[in-house]
Amino acid sequence: ARWIGADCILLIVAALGDPLLRELALLAQELALDVLIEIHDQAELERALDLQPSLLGINNRNLRTFETRLDNTLNLLSDIPPDCLVVTESGIHTPQDVTLMRSHGVQAFLVGEAFMRAPEPGQKLAELFTLEPVA
Repeated sequence: ARWIGADCILLIVAALGDPLLRELALLAQELALDVLIEIHDQAELERALDLQPSLLGINNRNLRTFETRLDNTLNLLSDIPPDCLVVTESGIHTPQDVTLMRSHGVQAFLVGEAFMRAPEPGQKLAELFTLEPVA
């Protein structure tokens, strides 16, 4: 990833065993890459915390049902150290969703589906984050 210019990699706890997860995180650190570690539940959070992450993504999409629930992020927040930046992933569709997350201290958002379904993704961005409309 560093060779092609990346400055951050995504490691998905659900897809990696602990030895490989640790090895990839350490290699990324050696290469001066940031690491976003993605989790889906409490068990994955406990595995991720062993790595002392500085970036932690909480995916709100259930990988078995594909249902999204924002309370997934909210339920896990209390177990995350305050110096770890939390990224809430999936299920952000309205300004109210953003406000809810911000009211709980979440300041980073991974939004995909809402932009892909919007006829004007720039306007959707402005709507979600209360920016001036993008021309």
